[in-house]
Amino acid sequence: MRVKLGTLIVGLTALLFACAPQKAPSPEVAKKPAVTHPELSEQEKWIACSECHRTETPEIYEEWHKSRHGLAMVKCFQCHGTFETFHEPTRETCRTCHAKAYDNCPKDRACWECHTPHLFKKHE
Repeated sequence: MRVKLGTLIVGLTALLFACAPQKAPSPEVAKKPAVTHPELSEQEKWIACSECHRTETPEIYEEWHKSRHGLAMVKCFQCHGTFETFHEPTRETCRTCHAKAYDNCPKDRACWECHTPHLFKKHE
């Protein structure tokens, strides 16, 4: 009887955790529409991102082009990966070049919560 009661308690506890509400995505993540990149040929994969994004997403291109990263010729793949490995940068990605700033910034916030993405200016 004691074993059955223990098994019942473990089972009910597992069921309780399985039915618990899941953490909803942050409002910023929920707002972002899913973006898909058009398929590229093997030759197109060798073209710099900026070649197409200059006309396809001119606002992002201009942001980057006029930013410190643009002036320093930091390329898209250095923060976002290649076409095949595209990802949103993480704090660790930023740390690769900005170790001192990384150490001085709050650890519980993403870099882009204080610095405008692509412009890299600190919010006042």
